[in-house]
Amino acid sequence: MKYSYFEHPNNVCMSYFTHAKLSLGFSIKLILGSIKAFVHACIPSLYITSTSDLITEISDELKNNGCHKIQ
Repeated sequence: MKYSYFEHPNNVCMSYFTHAKLSLGFSIKLILGSIKAFVHACIPSLYITSTSDLITEISDELKNNGCHKIQ
């Protein structure tokens, strides 16, 4: 089976670099979100809505990129 390095980005209507930029952005957001969730676990009065806010933000970004992009 032949695998194309660009198959997935093409399947979601993105160039390799656009896909990489979006994915790396998610990675950074998730790292920061993980830190905030950890802090919230230790001190519940901090970052109360940060996790649900992050989920909404990432969901919105996914809905507005690639094949789902609103033109």
